[in-house]
Amino acid sequence: MTIKTKITNHVLLCALLLSPIINAAQEPMLPTTPEQWRSITERDINAAYSITAHNHPGMFDVNNPTFPDLLKQAKAEALALSAQASGPQVHVASIARFSTVLQDGHAGAFSSVDRPTRRWPGFRAVWRGDALKVYYSETSNISKGDVVSQCDGQSTDTLMRKRIFEFHGEVAQPGHWWQQGWRLLIDEGNPFLTPLKACEFVKANGDTYTHVLNWSVKPKSASKHLENAYNGDELPIDLTWPEKNIGWIAMPSFSSTDKQTAAYNKVFEKIQQQRSKLLTAKAVVLDLRHNQGGSSYWSSQIAKELWGKKVVEQKTAGTTQNEQVWWRASKDNTDFVESLLEVVKDQPELLKIVKNVAAGMALSLKSGAPFYVEQETNTLNNIPQKPLVSDFKTKVFVIVPPQCASACLDALDKFKLFENTTLFGAPSSADSMYMEVRLADLPSGLGKVIVPNKVYVNRARGAGAYYKPDVAYNGIDWTTNVLLEQIKTL
Repeated sequence: MTIKTKITNHVLLCALLLSPIINAAQEPMLPTTPEQWRSITERDINAAYSITAHNHPGMFDVNNPTFPDLLKQAKAEALALSAQASGPQVHVASIARFSTVLQDGHAGAFSSVDRPTRRWPGFRAVWRGDALKVYYSETSNISKGDVVSQCDGQSTDTLMRKRIFEFHGEVAQPGHWWQQGWRLLIDEGNPFLTPLKACEFVKANGDTYTHVLNWSVKPKSASKHLENAYNGDELPIDLTWPEKNIGWIAMPSFSSTDKQTAAYNKVFEKIQQQRSKLLTAKAVVLDLRHNQGGSSYWSSQIAKELWGKKVVEQKTAGTTQNEQVWWRASKDNTDFVESLLEVVKDQPELLKIVKNVAAGMALSLKSGAPFYVEQETNTLNNIPQKPLVSDFKTKVFVIVPPQCASACLDALDKFKLFENTTLFGAPSSADSMYMEVRLADLPSGLGKVIVPNKVYVNRARGAGAYYKPDVAYNGIDWTTNVLLEQIKTL
């Protein structure tokens, strides 16, 4: 039986593609007049459109024929905003609109203009499930856990759609409501949004009350109370035993730094050494809190250590057999991938992958073909056709945070291949079919364009598909001790 290795291989590029450009910081000259700000903002929007049009796989994607029109719409809506006002925060908001029209975290642009100091109304709220709840309050009559039901006569649901998702995130993704909900009651200086005046709250016993919002700069002393408001506390990469019969594998990042590589290698060793204990444990927790993606190699290896290499390979092959990777062979994309050859020259496995992709893109570019279609790399494995069964039957709980996308989603793809896996927590985020981003400078130097280099064709997980939790946890507190107690009840 043949097993495709390209999916494991090419994901190693993900974190790498960003690194050479992120560090190329520059000190641009800031505009000084409204006219200069308007001119620069319009030029940056047009450049974001042009760079995307010349390099984004969607311009030639037969499975997404509406992308060119969507890109034109993004430019038009961003320019419409920039025509209404001018100044540094108009630059921020207009370019944010360009991105939100595209509704894809792997495309768009962002402004790096300094934001004004955020103001708050004396409390911080977070989105959990289907409601906005108070997480921390320094206002006497507002308590942690109170639900914010409406403000200025409009429901929080309506306000999120009108105010937040016009400039941040993807409205169709439940995980993005979790990610972005805190913004509704924060004043970030957006010139197109007037701060809310008053909100209605619902207490746990059903009583309601109204509070007039008093906006002020959030005191620094509040920061320590808000550290765990989003993902809870962050554990180091490790396998630990918070209870003698519950193993806990923390995976807060899938980056490929030297420090994290060493940490994951230690985890692999621990799994091997403690395998008998893991096989007889009551539960194993795979903790993805704080994870923002990176390389899918790490989660693939975790799965292989737990369930067995051959079993994971066999199950994975069944889901990726029709999948292809098409690289958009524009000149800038090709030049960029070629530049990575120097970056990975001391990493033989990666160097081989990058050489193949760069050569293929160069040939496609020369012939005028829009894509280089990555060739399947098949390796013969002595795996029988009969389905293999893993001896790892322990209950597995995967803690899913709402920002889980990209390589974090790849981890869920792997872990959910097995029936003993339960997803616990929030709905995940989602990916489009466009991946492996690089960053390109805006002309002003005041931001970047996000350019995906490739498109998946026939990927098992569809564009915009996300994972719903098997066991939803909508509690405000996501700290380790609280989640452990919740999982123990299951």
